[in-house]
Amino acid sequence: MTTKHRAPGTSPQLSRRTVLAGAALLAGLAPLQALHAAGPLEADEEALFMPGTARPTADGRIEVDVHAWVFEREHRWGLDAALARYLGMSLKKLSPAARLRFSQRTALFHAESEEDKVIDVVFDGSATRLTMPPTGADGRSNLRAVVEASHIPSSQEWLPFHGVTGPGELLPRFRGRAQIVPAQGVSVISDIDDTIKRTQVRDRREMLLNTFARRFEATPGMAAHYRALAQAPGTRFHYLSGSPIQLYPALTDFIRDADFPAGSMHLRESTTWRTLIPSGEESRAHKLGVIERLLAEFPQRRFVLVGDSGEADPEIYAQVFRAHPQRIDGIVIRDVTDENRLSDRYRATFDGIDPVVWHLLRPDTTAWPMHAAPR
Repeated sequence: MTTKHRAPGTSPQLSRRTVLAGAALLAGLAPLQALHAAGPLEADEEALFMPGTARPTADGRIEVDVHAWVFEREHRWGLDAALARYLGMSLKKLSPAARLRFSQRTALFHAESEEDKVIDVVFDGSATRLTMPPTGADGRSNLRAVVEASHIPSSQEWLPFHGVTGPGELLPRFRGRAQIVPAQGVSVISDIDDTIKRTQVRDRREMLLNTFARRFEATPGMAAHYRALAQAPGTRFHYLSGSPIQLYPALTDFIRDADFPAGSMHLRESTTWRTLIPSGEESRAHKLGVIERLLAEFPQRRFVLVGDSGEADPEIYAQVFRAHPQRIDGIVIRDVTDENRLSDRYRATFDGIDPVVWHLLRPDTTAWPMHAAPR
């Protein structure tokens, strides 16, 4: 991600960090490198941990990925109105409840990413404390580490941890967790928009209203299908979306409240208004990158790919299957474009792929179209 952008037509606002750095340089108080010395989070700075993955190792420990974003919220008057204008929305036409949702869901789009910040991670029930690398200009820090797992039951599906910003901090301010993925089993990689959540991506106005102003609405039957899949031992879920990371709090609440199985979250890295809505190529590259990484990190697992026909999920998943035909148990496409299996699009997309591999989930279909068992 990058630091926040001002709305078109407004005067630039210097960040507190920029002002202090400039003043120090002019006064000759510190060399340039000292201005970038890494330090702990300040009281008004926050850390957001994305739920990633963890994997048991051969020696009985756990290798875990920790992904953090450190930022400071901006509370200047007019930010909501400026973002709404950029999106072509009118806050005045929204109900009070919709305006409140807009303010809550867009809050992190106004945040300023914090560079050169250091946070420690403590794993619950363990004395293990790790220091994450200093954050980059995008406020991000990523850590892969191996931790002891003797206190973790074999049936436990999540590894909880919390961020610690100073030696005297007693209560955890920022919590996170990683999904423990066993070496074998089925991983369901699921798109979010128009797959498990009604978004209407193909209609820009409706997409923006459904994303920022309306209650999130689950697509009928999908939560029940996923809960049925989750009954098989070793099944894990990985939610993959071109939605930006700032929507993570709202999306994780939706997944929980709509009774979908919990899973790792893989959202697009973006903090600029101009990249809020990705291009088709950006979304495709993001999804392919995540899928390839999961396949590489869990080489013994089998995968089910679930998406919808509104964008390029069929084409992306067909490409993945051709590259890894022995790893993909099936492809399920939720139909939102009213195209049948014999359409020109599907005939070209799945040309040469066994018809039993891919499935259409039609709006009038109540049964899950494929078996959970491996082929």
